Amino acid sequence: MNRNKYLYIISLFVIFCGLSDYNLNAQQLPHFRNPFFNLFVQNPATIPVSDVPDIMLNHRSQWVGFSGAPKMSTLAGKYLFRDDMAGGVYMMSDSYGLTQKLDFSLNYAYVLKTEQFNLSFGLAWTLTQYKLRGTEISLYDVNDQVVNQNLDDKTWKPDANAGLFIYNKDFYAGFSVLQLFKTKYAFFQATNDVPGLMKNHRHFIISGAYNIDDKNLHSFSPFANIYFASATPFKFDLGVNYSYNSSLLGSLFLSKSDALVFSAGYKYDRFYLSYSFDFVLTRIRNVSSGAHEICLGIYLSQKQSANRDSSPMF
Repeated sequence: MNRNKYLYIISLFVIFCGLSDYNLNAQQLPHFRNPFFNLFVQNPATIPVSDVPDIMLNHRSQWVGFSGAPKMSTLAGKYLFRDDMAGGVYMMSDSYGLTQKLDFSLNYAYVLKTEQFNLSFGLAWTLTQYKLRGTEISLYDVNDQVVNQNLDDKTWKPDANAGLFIYNKDFYAGFSVLQLFKTKYAFFQATNDVPGLMKNHRHFIISGAYNIDDKNLHSFSPFANIYFASATPFKFDLGVNYSYNSSLLGSLFLSKSDALVFSAGYKYDRFYLSYSFDFVLTRIRNVSSGAHEICLGIYLSQKQSANRDSSPMF
């Protein structure tokens, strides 16, 4: 199937499902390829984990070479007020096809500490601007009453995320619920008799990893991420992370029905750089050269690795 046919199918899907009285049942949230360092965005309870950089800039370009392919950028920061309390903020821009989303999030987490592990509770308040670019739509029916082809429209709505996270220096396990309120977005209300409607769906994420450390230079961390959303196929990531001397990081994992992903990172002093590449496994590889993701991070203070209690990073 050539690129024009892919574009035609995606355009029809977005117009029919997203801009009608039907609900849009699809994967609505982006998935990251640097999974450890983006725990914060996917689960607000992970803010207190000290091994995640305090300030992160992440960018992902998916399906390179495919017109209208998803692109996502995130700027996130966190601060530990004390040993058992942390706060964070992030901004995320996510664009795909005719739609653009801009998210602002304020996060809070509280930690209960025991001798064996820490248990963190997190809550995030989000404000989202959802935009539809009507000027880029090519209509099959020029008399369509839902889509105003001459206008762009946008709307702002609140929502919330919540999560749990249990961890120590050997393992972590987390559960989060995103888009708790299932917010609805109405478009073109002022220009059409029948407004367009899009609705958020709750996303559930289960994540976990175990750190195998030889007490020397090498450590291996098998990990898994499992994703659930209504009316979407079951999806998971399964792979292993490798760390050398708490400075070099590499990972290889399979994203079900999506891609084989390779990631590599390097930490120098208080700075961190990570890059990942997707070897696309689906038929879209015929029109795409893969996907790229890069993450830049900085620790605001030197970590005391001998006393760290978070897992399973540097």
